[in-house]
Amino acid sequence: TTPSNQSNPYKMFEKSLSDLVKGIRANKRSPSAFISASILECKNELRDPNEFVKANAIKKLTFLRMMGYEFSWANFAIIEVMSSQRFGHKRVGYLAAAQSFNEETDVILLTTNLLKKEFKSS
Repeated sequence: TTPSNQSNPYKMFEKSLSDLVKGIRANKRSPSAFISASILECKNELRDPNEFVKANAIKKLTFLRMMGYEFSWANFAIIEVMSSQRFGHKRVGYLAAAQSFNEETDVILLTTNLLKKEFKSS
């Protein structure tokens, strides 16, 4: 992030998945502080009404899930991304759901109903 991006709160949402990966690689000695800051950024991004910002945050959280981090607090946001009109966002949501949902997930009924609705509309 450039210094001008730090002063503008709307610019912090520009971090992509590749920026996250580069940041983790750059902080090899102590990646936990960087990852914690990235998770906090993702939490803020999930509050944004812009579906592109939410989908990007879910992408980053899915990558962190593959690294072993838990983000069950974002389950409802995953459902929101899965219900997007854009196929690319749906795909991100479905991948995140496959990575993190299990039979004890609190939004599993919403997921089932969403999938039924999707299959009926096809």
